[in-house]
Amino acid sequence: METSMKNLFVPAGSTALITGGTSGLGHAIAEAFLQNGVDVAVCSRHPDTAPDLAELAAAEGRRYLAVRCDITDEADVAALGDAVEAGLGPATLLVNSAGMNILKPAEDYDAASFDKVLALNVRGTHLVSKMAAKRWMIPAHKGRIVNLSSAKAFLGADRNYAAYCASKGAINMYTQQLGCEWAKFGINVNAIAPTFVRTPINAKQLEDPIFYNSLVSRIPMGRLGTGRDMAAAALFLCSEGASFITGVTLKVDGGVTAMQ
Repeated sequence: METSMKNLFVPAGSTALITGGTSGLGHAIAEAFLQNGVDVAVCSRHPDTAPDLAELAAAEGRRYLAVRCDITDEADVAALGDAVEAGLGPATLLVNSAGMNILKPAEDYDAASFDKVLALNVRGTHLVSKMAAKRWMIPAHKGRIVNLSSAKAFLGADRNYAAYCASKGAINMYTQQLGCEWAKFGINVNAIAPTFVRTPINAKQLEDPIFYNSLVSRIPMGRLGTGRDMAAAALFLCSEGASFITGVTLKVDGGVTAMQ
């Protein structure tokens, strides 16, 4: 029986694919992986918008690849897999960070807007997970997948979040199902559920002092989350120390859901 506790939190793979990795939480997670000995591929519709990641990779002696991809398109996702494999080799760590929201009251939420949010947040997560599992993780009989959920998968809001909350609730159940279904392949599938973190998706809301103060007052730890908080959680779930954790959504929320 393995008894050593050394290196418990070393990443359980040498190459990671991070969707939405050029901005927001994906960018912070990409930084953390590069700084902890992992080669990183990011994908985005605008892959050239994070030159600092290439600079960081060079400074850390890691390899880095940025690929344009629409993760809602299955052919694009297949091409993403080809590009990652050609550039870095198999990626047995995956973080599904790409996501979006469209702010509209439920009574005004048109079908096109609703479908757009669910397509990126849910279908995109599935298509990339399926590709990475079939191409790299199942053959290797190992892998780590981390999905991005949200505290809003557990908490309702007074308006504007019908599609987003639905999509993140779906991510929780999708994570649980994959954790059960792919355990036999040696793949751990988990999610992190942040509270508000200042990113491009919510920057405009957080500029409103009434909204900001009301939000922070409900978080027991008295602050917003940070990219560092979420990157640390993603690193943990992709580490050797998390080998017996699967199908779990980890709330990284300063206690906000515990207070409700």
